[in-house]
Amino acid sequence: MHSLQTFSVVLADDQRAFREGLARAIARHSRLELVAVAGRGDEAFDVIEALQPDVALIDVRMAGLSGPALCALLRERHPEIDTRLVLMSVDGSEFDEVRTMVDGFVGKDRSRREICDTLVQVAQRTHRRIHLLA
Repeated sequence: MHSLQTFSVVLADDQRAFREGLARAIARHSRLELVAVAGRGDEAFDVIEALQPDVALIDVRMAGLSGPALCALLRERHPEIDTRLVLMSVDGSEFDEVRTMVDGFVGKDRSRREICDTLVQVAQRTHRRIHLLA
């Protein structure tokens, strides 16, 4: 039987309850492997830089470094990193300003299953393309 490829994920969100619930959903997903969790943007930057996961799910608003600032800094300092960056927010208005720096956006109001499926879709793309689920 042929097994499907799995993708490594870093999750960054400052809301503990949301982060823990989503971390459990990612860890249980058959195609995703949760490799790190961060509660601050600066922590997330360090982890993504060190681990270079297949995909990073990043909250827009976090202490230490906002999601858009994290994405901009990562792309500036490490343009060679193949990590797909997916921003997540309650409000999609921030997406326009960072469209060229990220590979996707997902609304926090989506189900955990939809968020996980979005991560798989974005991670398996061979070219950087925006996937919008908001």
